[in-house]
This record gives sequence, structure tokens and C-alpha cells, in this order.
Amino acid sequence: METPATPTLPLCHIVQGKNPREYFDPVEMADLEAGLRAAGRVVQPIIVRPIPGSELYEIVAGERRWRAAKNVFGGDYAMPVVIEALNDEEAEAIAVIENHHRAPMSHAEEALAAKRRLLRYKGDKDEAAASLGWKPELLERRLALLTCTTAVLSALTRRQIQLGHAELLAGVPPDKQDAVLAGVLAHKIPVGVLKEQLGRFARQLAAAIFDAAQCAACPHNSARQAGLFDESLGEGYCQHPTHYDELTLQAVEAKAQGLRDQYPLVQIVKASDGSACLPVAADGEFGVGAAQYAACQGCASFGCAVSALPGSYGDVTHSQCFDTACNIQKVAAWCKAQREAEPPAPTKLGNVVAKRDPSGTAKPTATPSNQTPQRVKDYRVGQWRKWAAKELMAQPERNRRVMIALARSGHTGDVRTIEFGAAAKGIAGPWVVERLDFASILPEADAIDAQHLEQLMLAVTASAAFGVGLRDLEALLNYLEVDEGRHFKWSTEFLELFTVSELESLAEEIGLKAKMGAAFKLARAKKKGDFIKTLLAAPGFSYESTVPAVMQYPRRVVPTASIRQTDDEFPAAPVEVVEDDALAA
Repeated sequence: METPATPTLPLCHIVQGKNPREYFDPVEMADLEAGLRAAGRVVQPIIVRPIPGSELYEIVAGERRWRAAKNVFGGDYAMPVVIEALNDEEAEAIAVIENHHRAPMSHAEEALAAKRRLLRYKGDKDEAAASLGWKPELLERRLALLTCTTAVLSALTRRQIQLGHAELLAGVPPDKQDAVLAGVLAHKIPVGVLKEQLGRFARQLAAAIFDAAQCAACPHNSARQAGLFDESLGEGYCQHPTHYDELTLQAVEAKAQGLRDQYPLVQIVKASDGSACLPVAADGEFGVGAAQYAACQGCASFGCAVSALPGSYGDVTHSQCFDTACNIQKVAAWCKAQREAEPPAPTKLGNVVAKRDPSGTAKPTATPSNQTPQRVKDYRVGQWRKWAAKELMAQPERNRRVMIALARSGHTGDVRTIEFGAAAKGIAGPWVVERLDFASILPEADAIDAQHLEQLMLAVTASAAFGVGLRDLEALLNYLEVDEGRHFKWSTEFLELFTVSELESLAEEIGLKAKMGAAFKLARAKKKGDFIKTLLAAPGFSYESTVPAVMQYPRRVVPTASIRQTDDEFPAAPVEVVEDDALAA
């Protein structure tokens, strides 16, 4: 029985199809052409499908044979074919399978084909693998190669690099792959050497100070490559150093943020900063004395350092001074005080050795000092203005003299419309309307009841307390002889301005720490809010008579006339003091 003849088609009636193979190795093609010349014909038919509406046929599988036959036999050669009516999905699957089992496609070409199949099956990896005749593991291995850049995949397809190179490069950040590839090609770097070099730049996830659980599905986690590829760095490495460093810095910054309630200054120390800080303590090599150390804890330059340096990420160094000049000065002063307090060396009088006086102790050479944080300075100035305004309302004669001084010095512009308006409404009633033009306000001023005029005039001057500069404000406080104890009130609002370290310094200064005794240490360990509540409720402490130094204005002598005119020369009606809801609001 005769075998049915294999159908043929002229090569010129056959066109290329959607071949997953993109690269045809010249050496392999030359070998194939030599085989065809030796045989004198193409033995294995290619698979084609008809193109509707034409006499042409599209190659489904066998493009290598078709190319070789054209070169050897020409366009009229009768090419043996298997003609099948296939849809696009069936044609694509056959093309991949045929190429995989013959002269195999490159792994990069198979990866791209696997991606197309996966899209066709809407992400179902099992279905996509089955359609290709692959195991799911092979599909995963090929898809994992797609983290490689186009240049790397092209180099793999053209056999310029081995599969091991591509597998290692798959874990490298895309923006670095092409540069690494260029080095591999230029220096013909073997897979083993590339693996060693990449390992030097990888980061160990076990050493991460951030939550490495988020790295589980990251394509740059070496565990992913280790589970899929023959060549990898092994498990436990991040192959994206830049991203690793970003996550590390975020963790360092989060740690620093959690310390900002504790210290006036929290500094992240980076290798590029060159920032300098020195440890500070009550005694020891960097000691400044107990009294000065208590003051240092409330200084704007006192704090802690959080390391962003390799090998010590996230480490916190407590009790640091970030004003090196001040630190050196205070350490030197304390060392000098200790030397001066040491008893003289024993002297020998005949056979008798004079005994040392054991009472010699180091004493500070100067009053403890520190730098007040700006937020506290701002609050203090605001309070001083309110206190000055209250006193101006309570001291009519000095109020007039202050207005004269404002007028003579050209500072009447320091009178504040908003603060005066608030006081005026409290004094004369809500009918007072604030306007900017003098002509329209004059009739309303004329309609004010005469009984309110005195207090309104006092309020004009008092409002200037909110406009004068800091130097003039301090002069005003001294002139009015403001007693801070009459105005200052301990409150949560005030204490919230301070960090825990500053609160400890403040409590030390006013004697609250000593009054609380052992209870202070327990309170200090609480959260800041609870610590403040405990500080404001210490039993037996006299809050009313205590004003912290930070709220006291600098005392200066204000020259005044030796003889003042009597109140008869400035007749005035009895004055009622304006409360906080007016000028001191």
C-alpha cells in the first residue's frame, strides 16, 4: 500500500506567521542549510494555515526550515507542508511547543511567549502551562526572567550571555541591569564571578531594622530567585540596595520621630552629614557637674543621635550635646572646679605628715545655663505681652506716661487695632464697629458713653503692648514692675511646650523633682502626657508662688523722675481692671 504523498506549496506562497522565536542563530542556520543541500530536499514538513481571502499560507511552525529552504532551493521550491485550519490561540500554542522541542527557542523568547499565554488565559498559570505542555514550575521560571531588561533578554536570545547570567541579573534593579550587562559583555565575566560581585552589594534581610515581611513578594528578594533559578545569591538577601537603604532610612526616621517628645533635639547621623556631637553627663570624662547637667537637659542643643550609618542603623546614643563649643567650655569649667576643690598634697613637718581636709568638693564656677528653645521663647513673649497689657490697665498714671513715651518716640504705630477693638467691645459694648477710615469712626466714637472713656483710653495704650518690639517690651515690663508671680499659671499648655528631658530640667530647677522624691522617677518613665499630669498634681508643692526662670523677664533699672506729679494733676475716675477676655485674651 502506497503512503499518501505529502502536500507541497511553492515557497513564494508561504509567509511568516507570529513566531515566538525572534533570533535565528547564524551557526545553527548554516548547519541546517548544509543538511538540506546534502539531502537535496526538506524531509520534515512545516505546519501552515490558510490566510482567508488569499492564496497565501501562514507559517505556524517551521520557520527555520522555510528560511533555509529559500536560501538553498529558491522561492519556487515545492515545500512539504501540513495544512491545518487553526485559530490564533491554537496557532500560538503549536508554535511555542514546536519551537521548544526542536532547536529550542532562547529562554528569553520562551519567557515572552509564556507571558502572552498567561494573558490569553487571564492569569491562570495552570491553564497557561498546560496549553504549552509545560509544568507550572517551568512557566514560573520563564516568567521570572521577565524582570530582566530588554537588553538583557536580547543578549540571552543572541547567546551573548548564559542563562545563569540572566537569572542573576533578574534580581538586580532594572536601572542597574544594563550597566552590569555591559560590564559582563566587555570583560566576558563568567557566571560564578558575576554571582560573587553581586553578592558584595546585596543587603542581608536578617540585619534589616524595618519589617522585612514586606519583602516576601519583592522581585529583588533573592529567595524568589533561589526558589526558581539554578543561579542565585541564595535566600535572605535584598538585591536592590537603594530601596533597602530607603526603607532603612524610613525606619530610622520613624525611630527618631518617636524620640522627639523625649529630647529637645533628635539628630539622625549620616555618613554624608559630618555632624558633630559630644556626650554630656554630670560626671566622668565628659562631666559638667550635677547642677549644670540638670540645666543641660533643658537646653535646645541637648538630645540624642539616631544612627543612619552602616553597621549601626537605628542605634540611639542618648545624652548628647550638639553645641560642641559650649560643651567643651562647660566640661573645662567643671574640670577646673574639681581641681580647685582638691585638697593640697600632704606636707611633711618633721616626722609628722599633715592630714588632708576631706571636706574639699568641687563647686560650679558659674550659674548653670542653657539655651531656651525657640518655641518656649515665643510662648514667653506672648505671655509677657498679656501681662504688660493687664498692668497698663491697672496702672492709670503709668499708662499715660507710656503713651507719652510712645508718641515722643514715634511708636504710636505700635497701638494694635485688633487688640484694642476686642477690649473696646468688652468695655463699651458690642455696638462698637471696627473700621479703617477715621471719618466714619469719628461719629461712633463721639457717641460713646462718657463713663467708658477712661477705660477706653487706658486700652489704647495697653494695646501697644502687643505691638512693641522685644527690647521695648522688656523695658515696659521693668517700668511697670510686673510681678510674674501674679500672672504666671502652671498649666498643661505650658508644659506641653517641653520635651521629657526639658521637663526633668524644669522640675529640677524649681525643686519639684526633689519634692516628689522617688515618685519622680516613676512619673518620668510614663508617656509625656501622663508625666505632665503627675507634675501638675504633686502633693504639697507650692505652684502659686513658683515661677520658672524661663518665664522671668530680665531685670533692668529704668530711670524715673525723682518727683512725680500727684494724682490731683491727673484726675481720673476709678478704674476697673480688664480681664483676660479683652486685651490679655
